[in-house]
Amino acid sequence: MSGELYFCDELNETLTCYHDKITSCCSNPNGPIYFDKYDGSKVDFEILRQKKLEFFSLFDEENIKNSPCYGCFSLRKRKPEDVINSKFKQIHVSHWTHCNCGCIYCARMDDSHGKITYRKAKSEYYDMLPVVKQLYKKDLLDRENLIVCIQGGDISVLSEFEKLVKEFFKQGLLKFHFLSNNIIYQPIIKKLLDANKGTFCTSLDCASRDIYYKLKRVDKFDECVKNLRKYAKGHSHPPITVKYIVIENVNDNIIEMKKFLDLVVYMGIKNVEFMLDNKYVFCDHSKVSIPKHYGNLYFFFKEYCEISGLKFVIWDKVESLINEYLL
Repeated sequence: MSGELYFCDELNETLTCYHDKITSCCSNPNGPIYFDKYDGSKVDFEILRQKKLEFFSLFDEENIKNSPCYGCFSLRKRKPEDVINSKFKQIHVSHWTHCNCGCIYCARMDDSHGKITYRKAKSEYYDMLPVVKQLYKKDLLDRENLIVCIQGGDISVLSEFEKLVKEFFKQGLLKFHFLSNNIIYQPIIKKLLDANKGTFCTSLDCASRDIYYKLKRVDKFDECVKNLRKYAKGHSHPPITVKYIVIENVNDNIIEMKKFLDLVVYMGIKNVEFMLDNKYVFCDHSKVSIPKHYGNLYFFFKEYCEISGLKFVIWDKVESLINEYLL
């Protein structure tokens, strides 16, 4: 390596299992891919170790433009203390496209073809359980520090959901992060939240049934509110984050935003996240403009959280976009 050196914590620590590939991260759609068009076939995971080193070998001034990480917001200058890990500290499980709602902003809409599933189903691509067992067998997961993020639509639709949770638990995992649309209540999630072994995140995005239906294409608003209250019960500060994804011409107004934040307070939840539609996050900003009034919505959301005693949460990438293009 020569000249300026670069580093990426995501590449170093994260493994993401999508329905059709195994990649390093979910922050960059064009990021490093370990196994493309993966279908569950047995693979040599030693190849994964080697590929990781190969990706890092491009992180210098001379080769960075040839890296799949080039231009990603997660890329930074390397520090003297940065060390390439041999094990992953975080794994994202998102290997299916079934869902029991059809969010109009869903990043997986092209993969699911907009279909809505009302019963448990296997992934159409591959089972995750054998992959997990192989990763542990090959010592690729950091047992002491591992965080598992199970995500994608309603995770309870996945038929192997509980089996996966139990396998990770069997291997000694003590920290789960669940992302779900929250349509179906899961006792196993409540059990882990109560035991301080998990966190939960969902996108509610509104405070009314009609807006919810416009966003999600299913009439499940009341169920979602009921489930969130059940998950939060017994906690003074529930390990739950509720998102508000701003969608143009649907919920991009202060009236609905205020109703949403008031509802979060009513449910006893303390953490709320401000998020932009993915079409404004992962795009060429020289060609796509974020609506200017989103800056006012950001300020209102942040200030009303402070007034209401809520913890304001925002992804670094989103905040940087707001600062660069709206403020």
